Amino acid sequence: MKISWLSRPTSTPWLAAALLAPSLALAQLPEGETAKMDYQLSYRSALSGYEAYKEQSVQPWKAANDKVGEIGGWRAYAREMRQTPPATGQEQPAQGHDAHHGGKQ
Repeated sequence: MKISWLSRPTSTPWLAAALLAPSLALAQLPEGETAKMDYQLSYRSALSGYEAYKEQSVQPWKAANDKVGEIGGWRAYAREMRQTPPATGQEQPAQGHDAHHGGKQ
């Protein structure tokens, strides 16, 4: 299989320049600059805060549904979510899908 763009005489210098440009950029660092680079490496395992699975007691589904009905159903949970401020301390997220598209302002 012949690659036509590599066989052209005009593309060879451009290919060579593209391959050499990154190495030339690194070669231009002054001697003092390379000595000043101090890397502080540290490692923290992603599993360091892992908590093993613990068996939880589960109530019967009928009792769980009855309790949700007493509380007010899904609307009570939606109201609760609207009333709690975000935990990150940032602004409230935009309300509705159109908010981030510039509509319904």
